[in-house]
Amino acid sequence: MRHKDPYTHIAPLYDLVVSPFLQKIRRDICELARDLQVHTVVDLGCGTGRQCALLNEYGFDIYGVDYSGAMLDQAKTKAPGATYFLADISSTHFLPESFDCAVLSLVLHEHPLKIRQQILNEALRIVRPEGHLFLLDHGRITRTGSSIIHCLLHLPERLAGQEHYRNYRSFMNQGGLQELVAIYSETSMVLEKGHYLDSLWLCLVKKQARVN
Repeated sequence: MRHKDPYTHIAPLYDLVVSPFLQKIRRDICELARDLQVHTVVDLGCGTGRQCALLNEYGFDIYGVDYSGAMLDQAKTKAPGATYFLADISSTHFLPESFDCAVLSLVLHEHPLKIRQQILNEALRIVRPEGHLFLLDHGRITRTGSSIIHCLLHLPERLAGQEHYRNYRSFMNQGGLQELVAIYSETSMVLEKGHYLDSLWLCLVKKQARVN
């Protein structure tokens, strides 16, 4: 039995609402990945494929994974050079240490804590030692302006459905992206950059090498 796709009606409109605000951040991810001299990249929760398309333009070997068929239908029209998979991003088919880096863009906040942790565990499993994770999501509120932006962000979060919105509020109440990353002792923070008055955070996290 196939699961109900909550993005069936949202997918055609998603880029109109979200992409204009994320284009610069997505290009920053590509620039940072190029500086790190990575080759293989997996975008877990790739959505409509905008990040995959940019990574493809930069010449990376890019794989996109999403559990929404509606989102992947949009993605396949944007980056034909990418390889896409319809799958649960908390438990993929990839072999361990298959990629130089993984991108998780606005996917953690929509899940309950247990699933967030499973997604990050999976990302760390499939990224090689000393590989990197690019994490873009809502994070700690550091100033008044970011509180205002978060009020505006409630609209698209509400439009994604009651469960999505409930998980988003839980994510923020638990400290957002930074607090989630902090529990992983096998990682180190390389870069932490706030956007839109620190309402969104891009964290570059390095997976530590194995200790023999």
